[in-house]
Amino acid sequence: MTKLSNLGFGEIHNLLYKSYLPNIINAAVEVSVFETLLSGALSDIELAEKLNIDKRITESLLKVLLSINFLQNQDGKYSLTAQSKEYLTQCSDVNQLKAIKGFVVNEGPFCKLTQALKGDIPKFEQNMWSSEESVKDIEQGSKAGAIQNVVAFAKEIPEFRNARRMCDFAGNSGYYSFALLNENKELYASVYDLKDVCKIAREIKKDEPDFNRISYHDFDLTKEDDFGADYDFFFSSHYLYKYGNTEESLTAILKKINKSMKVGGLFVSNHMSGDFNVETETTISIIELMTRAMGFPSHCIPKEIFKRALSKAGFGKFLIKEPNFTLDYPTLLLSAIKMKEF
Repeated sequence: MTKLSNLGFGEIHNLLYKSYLPNIINAAVEVSVFETLLSGALSDIELAEKLNIDKRITESLLKVLLSINFLQNQDGKYSLTAQSKEYLTQCSDVNQLKAIKGFVVNEGPFCKLTQALKGDIPKFEQNMWSSEESVKDIEQGSKAGAIQNVVAFAKEIPEFRNARRMCDFAGNSGYYSFALLNENKELYASVYDLKDVCKIAREIKKDEPDFNRISYHDFDLTKEDDFGADYDFFFSSHYLYKYGNTEESLTAILKKINKSMKVGGLFVSNHMSGDFNVETETTISIIELMTRAMGFPSHCIPKEIFKRALSKAGFGKFLIKEPNFTLDYPTLLLSAIKMKEF
């Protein structure tokens, strides 16, 4: 396993994400965000209602614009900055709206952001990552530090060293499982994902060391099929966002996870928490906007909500590693022990 670089990929990733800004700014112009705020400061909900646009996508859009100093926020009310008033409103004699439009691209995740803001939100397609190219691309991206980050966290936990049976929930090709098996030679992993993903994974991973210690299980994420029992290690990465929209729905899936585990078993989560620093604020705001515009609830689960939901679902003894902002997707690593049956 390659050691985690002190540089990480985060700096490059943040730079690349800024390429989405022209489409985002243009969508804000097209739904009249800047023109409307000329009349006075509004909350995200007030603005969405005034413009008759989607509230959750508006919330994320305004956070992106705030991160690049096109808006300011005081007491939950958004208003224009001098820069946005000068260059992004029709009534300004020196507006540069046409210049911004010249940078807009007609493909990519934000090419239909205006339509999504107006309520034409696509139904999220869970099979969008079910091609061989997508499966390989996701794993390749994780080699830029994410795999190393998870392994470094998990291998120091005593319950991981003693684990023998692992569930890798929505585990794609099992790339995290392979890395974790390398640290615990007595561990066997069951990877649950979509039928097409499992088929691809079995083929592309068949020649890897420890393939005999991994099994792939077709799992319909929409029907919430059963995912086995008697695990002493349960791992989930970048999937529980689906349930993180409310604490109640997150608690419900964690109770189901509880039932699949032995008492004393280890749960490890690798998810973004919404935390950011100065360098990552815009990137993380764009990721959340992209996620909501795609029709998915969110791309973050706040730490305190996660801990409360885990406690309600019978887990305790939390260990936390705060996000590493040198990584492209700085996740909160959180472990918990199953304390009781539920």
